[in-house]
Parts: sequence; structure tokens; C-alpha cells
Amino acid sequence: MDVKVALRRGWFTEKEQVLADTGILKATIFVYESGVRAVKLTNEQGQIIVLPFKGQQIWNASFRGRTLNMKTMYRQPKDAEHFLDTYGCFLMHCGPLRMGCPGPEDDHVLHGDLPYADYDEASLVMGEDEQGQYMGVTGTFDYNRAFGEKYQARPLVKIHEGSSLIDISMEIGNRSHYPMELMYMAHVNFRPVEHGRIVQSVDWTQESMRVRTAIPDHVEAAPDFVEFLGKLEDDPKLTEVIRPDDVYDPEIAFFIQSPKVDSNGWSHFMQVHPNKSADYIRYKPQELDHNTRWISRTADQAGLGLALPATCDPEGYTAEKKKGNIKEIPARSSVSFSVVAGHLPEAEADQMEQLIAELVA
Repeated sequence: MDVKVALRRGWFTEKEQVLADTGILKATIFVYESGVRAVKLTNEQGQIIVLPFKGQQIWNASFRGRTLNMKTMYRQPKDAEHFLDTYGCFLMHCGPLRMGCPGPEDDHVLHGDLPYADYDEASLVMGEDEQGQYMGVTGTFDYNRAFGEKYQARPLVKIHEGSSLIDISMEIGNRSHYPMELMYMAHVNFRPVEHGRIVQSVDWTQESMRVRTAIPDHVEAAPDFVEFLGKLEDDPKLTEVIRPDDVYDPEIAFFIQSPKVDSNGWSHFMQVHPNKSADYIRYKPQELDHNTRWISRTADQAGLGLALPATCDPEGYTAEKKKGNIKEIPARSSVSFSVVAGHLPEAEADQMEQLIAELVA
């Protein structure tokens, strides 16, 4: 990082202010009417809005005239205690001590501490790397429980000149002298598009895509939803195209197994729009060895988690512990994860589809 500017809460006002401008990249800061502080990062292709002190969420991502993130009833983030009371972001970090939908034996909240954590400090970062000039937002969230876990979360999101992709990373440091259990997910929420086509570097088989048949406590299911769920158990490929009549109310989830990777270890996923541009995400299964697809289309909201890379399935602590999916961070050490997500124009989407076709051939 070439330049790092610590963000002060007192700088943020309802009037949007320019904090940095290179002529190619620009950072502005403002406060929503709800009181939540925001940093807007802009390049030639579009913008992202990051909540530096609330979960370091990417609240909005818009490139080439299109909003990427899920459809939501919330027009702005709220200063709520739980993210379900202000849910509409493009990215939220989940975990790291607990993650997923709590089961009957669990006492943790849905997706853990990180989605709406109050960050202790945040910074704007600027510099140049192998991809060119960049701007980003980073910060630290310290968790320190007496006679319990002690960790520090250090996320970073960056945009580069001329690019409609976002670099996303998270480092979790165990500050204790004892091992710490780990459950983490990068929850990236695209907007499902009617007749959008999913292209993925994983096979459309029951073995590679296991549908979740358990219905979480926070949702209610109608008979037509249960019927559709039964069909997907036999044929996951029914979801390859987002058809208007398919029932994603309240939500469908798949556990994705054994994705193919390219020569650099990346696994790739796209939603190709009717205009042949695409929503896109990639991650490294060597870092995040679990992956969930989440699709929800209701009258009030619509979200598509093309790939939600994670260290375990999102079934809650007790269930994941029984499956042996809970990992550990050794004492006084850390782990890091990287994801790239955003928009691909038609030509780049076509090239990516050819690559994916070679991987799954």
C-alpha cells in the first residue's frame, strides 16, 4: 500500500465530500440519513459504496450503468444491531467464531459477529500494483472476551483503474495464546435476472450440487416451494437459467462440491445476462474449501449468491462441528482469504465462458 489515510468519524457529514481524487480514481465520504457512514470509491467504470465502520460491508456496487447487488426493501443501510434489519448489501463478511443458520442446539446469531460489526478503525488506501492504480477501504475489528476468544478482523476491498471487478480480502488473526475455532464466509449478493444463465466451473450433477432440504427457522415455505425443492434434488440443472415461474420464495441453497480450478487455483462463476454481459465471482478452493449457492426471489427482495465461498457449510455451529468442518487458527497466527467479484462486459464474459467450458470438459 502506497498511501493510507485513517478515517475519522467526525469527517463524515450528510453533504458528500471529496477525500481523494487522482483524476482516474476518486473517494468521497458522507453519512446516510440513518447515521451510517459511507465511503464511495469511483473509477471510469462505476462505483462501490463501503460502510467503513459497520461490518466493512460493500453496501452498493454499480458498474457500466447496472446495479449489481440484490434487490432489497432498504433504500439505505440502517444502524441496526442485526443485519436482517438492514439487509441489502453486495458483500458482507460472515463469522468468524460462528457462521450460518443456527440450529436448535445453537445459541449464536445468524452468520455471526462480522456482518454488522462496529469497526474500531478504518482507512482509505491508495496505490499502484500489478493491475494498475487502486483505491480501497480497510480497517480493524477487535474482539476480546475475557477467558475466551480474542481475534482481529482485517478486511480490504479495492477497485482498480479501468476495471469493473472488486478485489475482496479478509485476514482473521487469532490474538490468543490458544487455538481458535474458525467459521468464515464471503457472502456476495448479486441480483438474479430473469432468463439469466449460470455458467460455472463445476458439474451440474447431484454429486457436485447437493440441494439443502432443511428449511431455516427464519423462513416459511409454501407447498409449491417444497415441490420445486424436490425436483432440484433430482436435477440441479433446472436452476441453470433463472426462469420467471420457478419458485425461489423464500430461498433455495445448494452445497457445491469439487469445483474445477484454473492454472492459478481459481474457480469461476457467472450469471450471464440476456445482453451477454455477466455478473462474475472467483475464489480459490484451496483457501475456502466450501461453497454455497443461494437464490431468493420474493415480492420484496431478490438475491443470488452465485458462489458463497466459505470454510464450512452454513448450517450452524453444532451441525458443522458434527461434520468435522470447523477449522482452527493456531495460537498467535492468522489466515487470509481472497475473492474477486463484479461485472464482465460481453467480450470478457465470452472469454470467461470459454475458459470455464475447458475446465469442466
